[in-house]
Amino acid sequence: MTQPSMTQPSMTSPGDVANLAGADAGGPGRTTIADRVVERIAARAVAEVDRATGVPRQLLGVALGSTDENTPARVSADVDGGIVSVHVMLAVIWPNPVRAVTRQVREHVITRVEHLTGLRVADVDVEVSQLLTATAAPARVQ
Repeated sequence: MTQPSMTQPSMTSPGDVANLAGADAGGPGRTTIADRVVERIAARAVAEVDRATGVPRQLLGVALGSTDENTPARVSADVDGGIVSVHVMLAVIWPNPVRAVTRQVREHVITRVEHLTGLRVADVDVEVSQLLTATAAPARVQ
């Protein structure tokens, strides 16, 4: 008389599961970089450029707060796969040449974003919304 066969549950390792699914367990993973991360990197890159500064937030055309050299630029980014598009809104400190400042901002944003993220920057739109005059600090009375 033959006895019914009893099968034991198979013990599979994580590598076996990956092979069953058709994936390579030792292969590289995938890193996703969010739009917000690129926006922060680009805003920091703008802050590193002399003669360029940010603009205050506006509500119904009225500036909320003041603008100075420490105000961050407003940046939006769109990451699509490995390609990035960036839009920067900033102010230029007058009497610096606007075209030269925007060119420097564009080049620096591209360099920093590509270096830090490994993504390719397709375009950087720079919008200058204000020209700021360099004001001297008020004299202190002693």
